[in-house]
Amino acid sequence: MSHMDAEQRQKFASELVNMKYNQAKWKLLRMDAQGRIKYYRNTQRVGYLMTRFELPTYDVRVTIYEVHGSKTDPLTSKITGENKLAEVLVEPLNS
Repeated sequence: MSHMDAEQRQKFASELVNMKYNQAKWKLLRMDAQGRIKYYRNTQRVGYLMTRFELPTYDVRVTIYEVHGSKTDPLTSKITGENKLAEVLVEPLNS
């Protein structure tokens, strides 16, 4: 698989959005030996953390949007932070 067409990109994005952040990150980093992280948990959109990966072998750019949330432990009432994947964009690298 060298380049992804539009249907493959859409399928790949829907597969990634159902993963946890670290699972998606390591899947992307293992896919392409020449791949790299363009930026890591950057805030360019209000309310979202963005991480962008470039995978030149597949000719795609993957942007992961995370939204910050919190959860409360019912026994101790301790509040912990929790990020969830909100959206994944897979777009052609050379567009």
